[in-house]
Amino acid sequence: MSDIVSTPRPASLPALDSVGLGAMIASVLAIAWSPILIRFADVAPAAAAFWRLVFSLPVLFVWAEAERRRAGRGSMASLVTRPGLLAASLAGVAFAADLAFYHAALPLTSVANASFISNLAPVASVVAGFVLLRDRIRPAVLGALAIALVGVAITSGAHRTGLTMGRGDLLALGAALAYAFYLVALRVARNTRLAADASLVSTVVASIGLIAIVLVEGGPFLPQSPQGWAVVIGLGLICQVLGQGLSAVGIGRLPAGVVAIILLSHPVLSAIIAYFVFGEALSLDQLVGGVLILAAVMMTRINMK
Repeated sequence: MSDIVSTPRPASLPALDSVGLGAMIASVLAIAWSPILIRFADVAPAAAAFWRLVFSLPVLFVWAEAERRRAGRGSMASLVTRPGLLAASLAGVAFAADLAFYHAALPLTSVANASFISNLAPVASVVAGFVLLRDRIRPAVLGALAIALVGVAITSGAHRTGLTMGRGDLLALGAALAYAFYLVALRVARNTRLAADASLVSTVVASIGLIAIVLVEGGPFLPQSPQGWAVVIGLGLICQVLGQGLSAVGIGRLPAGVVAIILLSHPVLSAIIAYFVFGEALSLDQLVGGVLILAAVMMTRINMK
């Protein structure tokens, strides 16, 4: 824990980092495919998450090796001795906890509540960054974040149903806090570790944690068809390598508030993809909320110039 609290942030971040911004947007586009692909999976939810991580590991290893050689960071054998190992490992633990809490919450609360509460994670990460890492947050970014949060509430339908705090909602809140901790820990790891390096360590640790979750959850573990195998491989390559891998690039280059706003666009993008893949009509709530969230992203882009 001291690794997270005491590690200082860089003195300043560039006003506009096009590489980080592009990586973060591409990351959310990739992660948005997660609920789409999971619909085609023929294994238990935790098992799908486990295979998602497992099939991403070879690619992450090759990426980490290429990054290491380019940066002259020593041999891969020194992976466990480099600074930032604790933060990267804690990020993996938090990611596994996020999946465990979220899967447990879904049967016990409404989809609207689960969607809204779990999407509080980016906001919580901004608060944690301010408290633990002494981040400076621009007023314009705070305003855009507030608009994006309203958009998430409208998109999820939580503004109509109202929020309760039953057992399922508390589990969803646990998922949000776990993912917020993941974001903060990954940012700390990125102070001293390369993006693929940090992603590789956190993914290995999360995979180990998910084994225990799979044993508790039960259900089908091995995919039952070629399509099932293709789905979990796709989850690994698209959602984990591209999604979480590129987010590690963006998190290391962008302020926490900007990362949070971009992450909040994830449910909007998933809804748009579902419209084209499954023919699911977009509701008025989704359209209005989506416009607000995307407007907040554009506000961030303009204010970073």
